[in-house]
Amino acid sequence: MIIIRSHTGVQMTGKIVNHFRILLAQKATKQQQNIALMDVQRETGIAWSTLNSWANNQVTRYDAPVIQMLCEYFDCQVGDLLVFEKESPIQLPIISH
Repeated sequence: MIIIRSHTGVQMTGKIVNHFRILLAQKATKQQQNIALMDVQRETGIAWSTLNSWANNQVTRYDAPVIQMLCEYFDCQVGDLLVFEKESPIQLPIISH
């Protein structure tokens, strides 16, 4: 989760989520066959453990070469793969020093 506190005392929260599973399902539907993580690994060279983290939305550090390979594999843009989901702003008291 990302927390940003502004000078007005409004705290914005949100998180970056990936659409790896959605894109994988769309590709599988288009190809009319199941696609396993091992298949993605074989075609991209990305480690299975990394792909598993992406598939389970557990990525905490985003590696540019991995993002590039996934965008090439899925034939998509970064914004199709990664999305920032905003949560409701929280009003915090302003503390003066």
